[in-house]
Amino acid sequence: MLLESLTVGLGVAVAALAWEIRRLRRQPPMIELHEVPVEVVMPDPETLKLLAQRETELKFSENQSEKLSEQLSQTEQVLRETQAEVRKQKGRAASAHTSKGQILEKWTPFLTHSEIDEHWKPQDWSFMGNPLDYIVWDWHNDRDLNNQQGKIVFLDVKAAKSQLSTKQRRIRDLVKAGRIEWREIRLD
Repeated sequence: MLLESLTVGLGVAVAALAWEIRRLRRQPPMIELHEVPVEVVMPDPETLKLLAQRETELKFSENQSEKLSEQLSQTEQVLRETQAEVRKQKGRAASAHTSKGQILEKWTPFLTHSEIDEHWKPQDWSFMGNPLDYIVWDWHNDRDLNNQQGKIVFLDVKAAKSQLSTKQRRIRDLVKAGRIEWREIRLD
């Protein structure tokens, strides 16, 4: 409190001096001396100790703030690098799944699976790739047997949790609804 009074008193004195200097600059040079009573009181040792403690705490807080700011910058950099690595790894994983799916597609005619009839021969599979993977020609040499048991199968191979595309679902729906027809085009 005493230190604050002292500071305020000095501030008032300095302001008065500054105003007086401005006033004197406007007048012809003339020297006047004014005495300004200033009371200087030394703060008690307890106050000095408290001020020193606050100054130490302030320096410590500033130091801690700088350290935390640096740690935050480093953490943000690590986060950016980690996010970039995650994107890279996701891309690799997606590529690996795609590659695996493409390999499985090519080997499907030679595999045993519940959806593959045992009598289908690999040479009766036609690879299309898009929008469906295969057309399986399940046909028989005997005409009557072919008409009774033969069929054409539109087949798509999926790996893991992959889903049919919208186009593939629409084609599947048309096949299941029997919306298939035969057309023959002759070009001259």
